[in-house]
Amino acid sequence: MATTPTTRVTELARTHRLDIDTATYPAINYQQLMGVEEVKLLEELRTEDDEVYDDTGAMREEVTGYNWRVEAKIAWSTNLAGTAIDAVQAFLRTQFKALRTSSAGNAEFGIRWYSRMGLDDGESHEGRCYVKSWSPSGGKGRKTIDIVLQGQGQITDITNPAGSLIPTVTSIAPTTGSTAGDDQVVNIYGQHFKPNGTASVTAVGFGANPATDYTVVSDSHIVAIPPAGLAGTVQVQVTTTAGASTDTAADDYTYA
Repeated sequence: MATTPTTRVTELARTHRLDIDTATYPAINYQQLMGVEEVKLLEELRTEDDEVYDDTGAMREEVTGYNWRVEAKIAWSTNLAGTAIDAVQAFLRTQFKALRTSSAGNAEFGIRWYSRMGLDDGESHEGRCYVKSWSPSGGKGRKTIDIVLQGQGQITDITNPAGSLIPTVTSIAPTTGSTAGDDQVVNIYGQHFKPNGTASVTAVGFGANPATDYTVVSDSHIVAIPPAGLAGTVQVQVTTTAGASTDTAADDYTYA
């Protein structure tokens, strides 16, 4: 039987969102982890004893670093037909299984943690991690999974991605195509293409020309067919009801 995420969640699960980068580096494709019932970000300092004679037996410690991890409980979710697992949850499971025969570095991926309300509350972070623990629930009833995403390296502060709904383009693939156009599908990655699940894209352009066709796959992914164009480099721009993406090197598409 198909399952859907429960509405019984912690306050953090209500107020904060966890995105998973499912793309292969250097492409970026953040997608929301659905079915989250409980979630928390833990940051802990790593210390060592630093006691000296003058402390007269009292403890003293020195900070030598830190570690971080995300602990979450998710409702294992399928589509309504019960024929396919939620794509992001399936990605996490695949990354965990890969560690049976590979190193943690080969199974790393990016995550983002931030307030759903768009608040810059000092709790918007980004980092890379791996799935350290995968613990399915036992017994009858709906299936939940306890997971631990162990941080690898630094966790960095970021501007809350939900603070502005103006779309951004972070990468495209492929980055070159024929001047004739209509020759391939271009993947456009970024954010705010479908905020809160609401379709808001009004145009996708390759320079001055609109895409022959496009489909909004998710909030962070669009597939588009490039139109014909003159030889040279143009901006791939996404326009939504909130505004248009700013031109950067990441959205350059070259007609050759």
